[in-house]
Amino acid sequence: MFPRTIQSKNIGKDCKAAIFPSQKPASTPASHQLSEDQLNKIFRCFDTNGDGLLSKEEVKSAYNKLGKSFPGVRTWWALHVGDENGDGYISQNEFNKLVEKNYLT
Repeated sequence: MFPRTIQSKNIGKDCKAAIFPSQKPASTPASHQLSEDQLNKIFRCFDTNGDGLLSKEEVKSAYNKLGKSFPGVRTWWALHVGDENGDGYISQNEFNKLVEKNYLT
């Protein structure tokens, strides 16, 4: 009934700049693509242990920090469709594909 307001929680300034780029004019199309540099920054922000992979816990934490509803279900879905090699982690390449296909929203 009530519109949900998405708020970021405990995200560093560098991450906020990568995730929430400065406001674009209203004429900017909704299908704005993130640059590879922005994707890399976002990935590194959520890769808390710096191993180059996003674990289930890191993905869930990212959804929580972004204020997304149902972070557990979203995490399951991201790993289900994004973990192409079945190792239980999301690599940088797999992450980029998820973003490209708009599966992380």
